[in-house]
Amino acid sequence: MKKYALISVSDKTGIETLAMELEGLGYTILSTSRTAKHLRQFCNSLVEVSDYTGFPEILDGRVKTLHPKIHGAILANRDKDSHLRSLEEHGIGRIDIVAVNLYPFAEVMMKENSSHEQIIENIDIGGPCLIRAAAKNYRNVTVLCDHRDYEPTIAHLKQDSQIPECWSSYLAQKAFAMVSNYDAVIADYMEDFRSETVPEEDMPPFIDISANKFQPLRYGENPHQKAAFYTNRPDGWKVLHGKELSFNNIMDIDASLRAIRLFTDPTVIIVKHCNPCGIGSGNDLAEAYRRAFATDTVAPFGGIVVVNRRLDLEAAVMINRIFTEIIIAPGYEQGVLEVLMKKKSRRLISYEPSFLLKASNTHEIKTMQWGYLAQQWDRVDEDIEGWKVVTRRQPSKEEFDAMVYGWKAVSLLKSNAIALACANQIVGFGIGQTSRIDSTSIAIWKAKKFKHDLHKAVCASDGFFPYRDSIDELYQAGVTAVIQPGGSKGDEECIYACDELDMTMIFTGYRHFKH
Repeated sequence: MKKYALISVSDKTGIETLAMELEGLGYTILSTSRTAKHLRQFCNSLVEVSDYTGFPEILDGRVKTLHPKIHGAILANRDKDSHLRSLEEHGIGRIDIVAVNLYPFAEVMMKENSSHEQIIENIDIGGPCLIRAAAKNYRNVTVLCDHRDYEPTIAHLKQDSQIPECWSSYLAQKAFAMVSNYDAVIADYMEDFRSETVPEEDMPPFIDISANKFQPLRYGENPHQKAAFYTNRPDGWKVLHGKELSFNNIMDIDASLRAIRLFTDPTVIIVKHCNPCGIGSGNDLAEAYRRAFATDTVAPFGGIVVVNRRLDLEAAVMINRIFTEIIIAPGYEQGVLEVLMKKKSRRLISYEPSFLLKASNTHEIKTMQWGYLAQQWDRVDEDIEGWKVVTRRQPSKEEFDAMVYGWKAVSLLKSNAIALACANQIVGFGIGQTSRIDSTSIAIWKAKKFKHDLHKAVCASDGFFPYRDSIDELYQAGVTAVIQPGGSKGDEECIYACDELDMTMIFTGYRHFKH
C-alpha cells in the first residue's frame, strides 16, 4: 500500500527539502494546487489532491481537502481491522505525514491597507481540520506545522520508519496549540470588528491568553526564573541597537509606552522599575529633558528614557551624558543613531505612535495561583468637563494646567501615589506606600531634596484622602492646590481644611489606583 505525505503550506520555508527527503524514503507527495505547482520542480511522484479525490477544488479554493478520502486516510486507526477494511472498501490510502501551515491571517490583518474581505479570506478552514485530524491520530500520523521540525523528523524516519511516540505526541501538542492560537487571533479580530457595530459587553465570556513565543529570554525578573516574551503583535516597536532585551527591560518598555501616550506636547519621561522618576514637557525635547531630569537628578542613572518626538541631536547629547539603559523614540534624526550607538550595551528602540492608540490588548490579565483576574485597561481618558471644584477658591489657569499635568502623571504610579506638578514638569513623586500620608511626605521630601519651589506646584493624588493630615502637610510645604478622586468619608473634612487654608481642590470622580 502506498505511503502518502500530504503537504499544503502557505509558508514554504524548507518545504522543498522535506518533500525530496520524504520522496527518497518512499512517500508519494499529495499536495494542493499552489503548493503542488511549487513542488513539481523538486518531486517526481507528486499527486494533486483533486486528482487523488476525484473532486476539483471549488469556491475559489475554499474547498480543497475537505473530503472523506483525505480525512479518512488521516484519521484511520492503523491498529483497528475495521478501520483498515473501510479504507480498502472505499479505495482510500494512508496518509502518514501531514505537513500543513495556515493562511497568514495575522500578517494580512496587520497590513495597514488590508480590507475586511481580504482578512476574512485568510481564515483557513481546511488547514486546521487537517492539523487537528493528524494530531488526534498522532500514534499513526506525524503532523508538521513548524518548519523547524522538518529536519529532526526526517532524521527519525531515516533511523526508523516508525516515528517514536515521544516525538509524535510532542508534534501533536504543538499542533493543537498552534491551531488554538490561530483561532484566538481570529476571535480577537472579530471581537474588535463586532464592537464597531454593537454595544460592548461588560467583560468577555472567555479570556484569550494565547500567543506565540516571540523571544526566549535569558531569565525573568531574577536569574533563577525562566522566561520568554509571547506576542501576536510584534509590530508596535523594534530594537535598532544594543544587547538582547531582558524580562525587566520589556516590562519597562511597556510601562514607558503606556506613559508617553498621555502627553501631546514635546515630552520626555524617565522610567525606573516601571515607575516614572522624571516627567517634563517643553517647546522641544531638549527643554523637556532638562525638566524631566531635574525632577530627580539621581534616579535617572541606568533608567529608560522615552520621548514623543523624533529624537534630535541636542536632546540625544543631553541624554548621553549619563548611563541610560534604553532610549525609546518614534524616530531618530539624522546622525543621532551614530552618536548613541557608540555605547554598545545601550538599547535603542523605535515605536510607531499610532500603535499606542490601537494596542491589540484591550484587557489587562493578572495570573493568580488558581486562575486569572481580568479588567479593562485604565486608559485615563475621562472627560475633564466632569471635574468639580469643591472649595470656595477656584484654581487659577496655571494651577488648573498643572492639575491636568499632575493627574496624567499620578495615574502612572504604583499606589498609594502622589505627584507634585507644575504645568510642564513633575517636581516630586511619592510612590507605592501603604498610607497616603507617607506618599505625600515622600513626594515633598523628594521635591525639597532637588530644590524645587513647591509654592508653584499642585498635588495630584491617585486615590482619595481619608483625612486632612495630607492637606495640612501640603500647605506647610507651600502647595495650595489639590486634585483627587473624592469619594471618601473624609471628603468634608478635607474640603473644610482647604477652605480654612485658602487652598483650592478638584474632585475628578475617577480613581487611577494601581494595586
